[in-house]
Amino acid sequence: MLFRSIKDIIPMFLTPLYIFTFDRHKELKSMVFDYLQNDKVYEQYSTERYIKLSGPNLHKEQMFSPYYHFMMNCYSFAMQDLGYTQNVSMTAMWSTKQEPGMYHHPHKHGNSFLAGVFYFHGGDKTFGTNFFNPDNLLTIAPNRDFTRPARLNADYSTPFTEGDFIIFPAWTLHSTSPNLDTETRYIIGSNVMPVGRTTDEVYDRFNYPDASGMSLDFNVQDYNNYRKGS
Repeated sequence: MLFRSIKDIIPMFLTPLYIFTFDRHKELKSMVFDYLQNDKVYEQYSTERYIKLSGPNLHKEQMFSPYYHFMMNCYSFAMQDLGYTQNVSMTAMWSTKQEPGMYHHPHKHGNSFLAGVFYFHGGDKTFGTNFFNPDNLLTIAPNRDFTRPARLNADYSTPFTEGDFIIFPAWTLHSTSPNLDTETRYIIGSNVMPVGRTTDEVYDRFNYPDASGMSLDFNVQDYNNYRKGS
């Protein structure tokens, strides 16, 4: 019988998912929880009935400073581990509020390099985040060997653990399942971009300004008019 020994198995196009834990979350949670529970925080920016979004500038609020610095340290570690410059700036930081039954549709974070989700508050039945492989959305043949993890995954879901912070490439398609818990689900999301000259190439195409001091304005009425095609 002809048999060829396998030389190697290459994990092509690996998509990393980093999980960090903020040890001070229990200590600091009460400092900002009242703020996040206030419905007025979400009134101006929420455009859909299935989820509530705050404004994008929480990283500029003093009360969120410990969370901001923790996230930035995590982003720097991830950038270094990926082989990129450690210099990044946060372009947006916001909160989402999902009351029972609410969910977040599949989406990506545009104009960003890395994105992060901090699991701030939830219950025993609160779901984490669902990630989807865009090149494997159609299942031709389901995996039948349940004794080991599948090599070709169509999706992956993280558990919801308060105090955990997950980082992933911003272009990764992800969603949140409907909240089946009686507790409202709160997360803090954020995006970052590289800062400065990230390569020595002669054309200097990858030289990014520091966006941390820029104002991110969002007019809900303009957004609604755009979605309606007006």
